Amino acid sequence: MNAGDFFQRAFGKNQKITLKMQIEEEITEVFFKELATACAVNMIASTIAKCEIRTFIKNEQQKKEEYFLWNYEPNQNENSSDMIQKFITNLCYDNEALIVEVNGRLYVADYFSRRQYALYDDVFSNIVIGDMTLQKTFTSSEVIYMQLNNIDVKQRLEGSYTSYGQTIAKSIRNLIRSHGQKGILDIDAQTSAQKDFTEKLQTLMDDRFKPFFEASQAVLPLTSGYKYTDVTKDSGSAPTPADLNERINYEFELAGRAFRIPKSLILGDVSDVEKITKNFLTFAIDPISEKLGEEITRKRYGVKQFAKGNYVDVNTNCIQHIDVFEQSSNAEGLLRSGLYCIDELRTKLGDTALKTDWSQKHYITKNYTEAEQMDHLGQERSEQS
Repeated sequence: MNAGDFFQRAFGKNQKITLKMQIEEEITEVFFKELATACAVNMIASTIAKCEIRTFIKNEQQKKEEYFLWNYEPNQNENSSDMIQKFITNLCYDNEALIVEVNGRLYVADYFSRRQYALYDDVFSNIVIGDMTLQKTFTSSEVIYMQLNNIDVKQRLEGSYTSYGQTIAKSIRNLIRSHGQKGILDIDAQTSAQKDFTEKLQTLMDDRFKPFFEASQAVLPLTSGYKYTDVTKDSGSAPTPADLNERINYEFELAGRAFRIPKSLILGDVSDVEKITKNFLTFAIDPISEKLGEEITRKRYGVKQFAKGNYVDVNTNCIQHIDVFEQSSNAEGLLRSGLYCIDELRTKLGDTALKTDWSQKHYITKNYTEAEQMDHLGQERSEQS
């Protein structure tokens, strides 16, 4: 075996190297794609899971069986936060999600089939919950079913990620190459013609070259017949870690755009948090939470109960942290204008209502009066003068 055959066997043919590079690119692409999508989906799902699902009877909030079901224990194996987070996660990943009621308990379906009809209720079958497949079929009026969008967001992301994921993979490989050592090993004809050349060369690579390349400072001893020349160059065009980080951040920015999450929020920028959070709630959370409240109301209550003031509302006020001392002046303004009573303000600030006669009354400052009354007083004064 000559030197050329040895290196071909040791390092592989060009086709094998190309295949390995392709596999590395695919793995890197999938990793960053899934990481960015998972971060965006988890941000939305965990946020909505914090919301309070309020139940109203005759337009007054009541905390009874239905409230307990949606806010504490939907079934014997999950709390409400886990169930809602699983439901929203399925919704974001699959563009649809399903909740079924079995024996008075609510469960999120891991898999289901949906048969659509134009003028009749859709039918859901092959519903899988954990390791159990339900034999019963459900109509659309018996389940909580939601779709995220008319288009599959995750499928649209696939196309955007593919080209950019490959760019990141190549950048990582080029970064590693630019910081690696390269050299040429010259072997004279007499040395390569020896019978035990293959074994000696393998030993040289394992025992001398490998420690030499791994060490920060080292000396490479070589016997006669071998000559090593370092050809490592500092390439100014090679990507830096900062360049690579910028490209990875763009993956997360793509996921944020798809799910309407502000760029600075998904990248962890803490500046101007209040403004960013309001933007996040308005464009990413409110559309889903409102759709969830509508779906629960129309399926669990119906039009007749809704007409009596019985419905469900997903309250997103608890998502933002409220400092009662910072909001004291605003609360006073709402109170003295008569817009809210004390109990209503306490509830909005995250405190419990006092439920007393005086805390449920509406107050207004005496210097507020109707414009017509002011005109009347002005006329009286002019007549007296």
